Amino acid sequence: MDPQLKKEVLALARIIDDMDYYQILKVKQKAFSEEIKRAYFKQSRIFHPDKYYNEDPTLVNLVTKIFKRMNEAYKVLSDPKKRSIYTKAINGPNREKFLRFDPKMMEEANAKEAVDEGQTPMGKKYFQMAKTAINNKDYNGAKINLQLAAKMEPNNQTFKNKLKEVEETIKMRKKKS
Repeated sequence: MDPQLKKEVLALARIIDDMDYYQILKVKQKAFSEEIKRAYFKQSRIFHPDKYYNEDPTLVNLVTKIFKRMNEAYKVLSDPKKRSIYTKAINGPNREKFLRFDPKMMEEANAKEAVDEGQTPMGKKYFQMAKTAINNKDYNGAKINLQLAAKMEPNNQTFKNKLKEVEETIKMRKKKS
């Protein structure tokens, strides 16, 4: 192994546990998926453990550790949903706690998403209809369905927030006309 790379491996192995996935792959948080893919393949060619099978076993273990973290980083950052959850977590107040992606983060996000979409059958139905209307840019239809959803579940803050967003969109569109 070239001496410069050996220094890099030793330094990276020491600090990798304090790095987020973006830092490990050397990309910005706003990087497109293609950039992430290129960065991963570039890094994996450098740090693939099979390249160093003749080296000192301690050094091979360090390279393997780095390579595993790169794989972990790529798996998370290449999945849009995981990436979104991860990025929010590392930009929050407890950054150090979330440097490694935990599958529980996905479970919590999915549970929150399910709660946000309503608790009653009619609330859920009207909210889904509102989402469809929004996707079809039918903001008046979305407003009506969100009002109905909010009547079914008066304490659901998601319904109220979405209704405000839709009403703002309607106002903006009227101003442009």
